[in-house]
Amino acid sequence: MSKEGRVYKHSYAKYRQINKYLEFIENTIKELQEKKWIEKEIRILDFGCGKSYLTFALYYYLREIKKINFRIIGLDLKEDVMKHCNRIAKELGYTNLEFLTGNIQDFEELKEVDLVFSLHACDNATDYSILKALEMNAKAILAVPCCQHEFFHKINKNKKSPLFETMNLLGKHGIILERFSSLATDAYRSAFLELKGYRTQVMEFIDMEHTPKNILIKAIYEGRVKNEEKKREEYQKFLDFLGIDPILQ
Repeated sequence: MSKEGRVYKHSYAKYRQINKYLEFIENTIKELQEKKWIEKEIRILDFGCGKSYLTFALYYYLREIKKINFRIIGLDLKEDVMKHCNRIAKELGYTNLEFLTGNIQDFEELKEVDLVFSLHACDNATDYSILKALEMNAKAILAVPCCQHEFFHKINKNKKSPLFETMNLLGKHGIILERFSSLATDAYRSAFLELKGYRTQVMEFIDMEHTPKNILIKAIYEGRVKNEEKKREEYQKFLDFLGIDPILQ
């Protein structure tokens, strides 16, 4: 963005993504407020935050527009990037915002959290962010997955699975199997979260012209599982059909 506030043409797609994601975050926070699950401040985690464009935009939005109390932590593996983000936060006078370096699995800065989100966290990072969110009793989870290699490799490796026996046409072309695997991954993530007591939605979060990685998983904690036995059976049948043993169990 220029000093005059104009978005550069080459950054417009990213700008649209961030603004759309902020809409989902705003609606999610409203739901948590309506449930009276937010007390003094809302605790937010951005897993796989990268250069943190979304994190900084969210900070400004919550402080300057919504004027609510909050704390935000961004986590990423790249130490130099996190140092840079912390430096920017300090220059802007952004308190209650910090960036940490490390693996999602090892994160222990907070014991409980209100909202966990990730935007285009690569491959298994989305699964690890979900597991960590559950560990910290997250009230809401938002995830827009990136590349989904785990399912693709595991499905492609097991040629004797029911999938290959009944739908062998999917495996004849790598690109078709890859895209099927991506959708299957998000379906299983949604089903897994439902079994953990969350109400889930899987939706398109922005037009395909801005990014092909445009599926959003939204999960709000409800505390109970409707038709749990049936859902658990469906979930297991789905995994058995694919012939895989995924991270989320």
